[in-house]
Amino acid sequence: MAILNRADSARLFMGAGGPSGSAAPDRSVVEPGGPATEAPAEMTLRQAYDKLVAVSMDATKLGSALGLVAWDESTLMPPHGADYHAKVQAYLADQANQLLTSPEFGQWLSAAEKGQDWSQVEAINLRLWRHDYDKRTKLPPGFVAREAEMASQSQTAWTKARAENNFAIFRPYLEAMVDLARQKARYYGYEVHPLDALMDDLMPGMTVAQCDRLLGAVTPAIVELVRKIKDSKTVIPDNLFGQAVFPKEKQEALAREMTAAIGLDYQGALYMETPRHPMTTTINPGDVRITTRYKENNPLEPALLAALHEAGHAIYSQGIPAEYYGLPVEQDAGMDIQEASSRYFENYIGRSKPFWQYWFPRFQEVFGPTAATISLDDLYRFMNRFNLSVIRLEADEVSYVLHIIIRYEIERDLFGDKIKTEDLPAVWNQKYKDYLGLDVPDDRSGILQDIHWAGGAFGYFPSYAFGSMNAAQLDAALHRDHPDLDQRLASGDFAVPIAWMREHIYKYGRLYPVTELIKLATGEEQDPSYFIRYLTAKYGEIYQL
Repeated sequence: MAILNRADSARLFMGAGGPSGSAAPDRSVVEPGGPATEAPAEMTLRQAYDKLVAVSMDATKLGSALGLVAWDESTLMPPHGADYHAKVQAYLADQANQLLTSPEFGQWLSAAEKGQDWSQVEAINLRLWRHDYDKRTKLPPGFVAREAEMASQSQTAWTKARAENNFAIFRPYLEAMVDLARQKARYYGYEVHPLDALMDDLMPGMTVAQCDRLLGAVTPAIVELVRKIKDSKTVIPDNLFGQAVFPKEKQEALAREMTAAIGLDYQGALYMETPRHPMTTTINPGDVRITTRYKENNPLEPALLAALHEAGHAIYSQGIPAEYYGLPVEQDAGMDIQEASSRYFENYIGRSKPFWQYWFPRFQEVFGPTAATISLDDLYRFMNRFNLSVIRLEADEVSYVLHIIIRYEIERDLFGDKIKTEDLPAVWNQKYKDYLGLDVPDDRSGILQDIHWAGGAFGYFPSYAFGSMNAAQLDAALHRDHPDLDQRLASGDFAVPIAWMREHIYKYGRLYPVTELIKLATGEEQDPSYFIRYLTAKYGEIYQL
């Protein structure tokens, strides 16, 4: 998962810096009327733009501090620190929001918008500032602070509820987060569905109608592929490792090696274990932090694969030009492209046979006799086995989409007033029975397995499915441009994927919407059929369909 606080006004992806770009004409503009400020009555277009940059950088510093507090909370914070942490997060988020919604900011923005000859980056910054300013100013004073404080308290309650396997502990906090999200949707405004307004913070322009269409385009093929795999006579054991124990410190060492090999720069990255959900937090251009969890009886899930997933997020952050940091263009185009990066490195690289042709000897070396009886083919088939699990993070690439559909439909119906918060465990469990034929044994394995709703990230889940679809299309284009990619990976040369992603995705930041970015990178419109072809070919070979 990426940064939970992306929708916050003090976004953690914000930071200091600004584009070079060509200078705008030095024509004078009269500052719009409003409260007295220290600015002169007249200023040039350039001066107005520079004021916006300065405020954005100040808000970014607050956002970096907010990121540090949030990261600390998810990794090191003692339980008794939770209440004060929540207040600190509320204060920082509110201060950043006040900077970015002040009357002066609006006046400088209106003044700068009168210019016609901005560079591409500057013009897009102005457009994005306007988009964000108009949204932020729809929220009443204090709302962002209340939301940040409740999100912190809610995530702490989720951690406790999950540890005690008791949804009742979390329920009042979830109800509060849902109520705040409903208020936010009303303040933002929407034409059709409240979730449309919330998803726009995470995947700009995405709507429930589009989600229904895109998920509907792949669901029949997914269901049919599930049926064929179930009918296959090929059986892959659920337990490859028997009673073996894989020490946590060895898992961490191998995860560090792998993530560094695929391109994560550890001079600007920090890797740690978390008792919570694996996540990525970008503090500034030289400080991005990832977390993962471990199971001593399985080094692949979640440790190695989750580390590769989070490294995909961190590599994206490290690939955005540092001079953009602190400006609107510095952010990714949306979580559906951020998740494309993370899902690409987790699945299209990390679960591939060429990747493991290189890493398997190292895997055996690190874990010694524990891994001595396992073959490369055994490992490859095991990590790509069809795994009908109630746990999303343990699911195979095929059934994983059904996990996402379950969560999306719950969100859609919750905000569409078709279900209530108190009904969520029962609705969740029934959908798992209907879609996957599975009985959910308890709250920890069901409604409490994901932290997203605790942090207010409603509408986030579809980005995993769209990220997988986008990753398939990017992977096809990457193989088209580099037909020898598999041979390179098998030899230990991992330079091509990150270089290609930097050139075609990362370097653009938020300059283009996701649909345009995919077209620029691949030469084609967004096409979910690449995802279906990828799954059909991969699982057809594994299960001899």
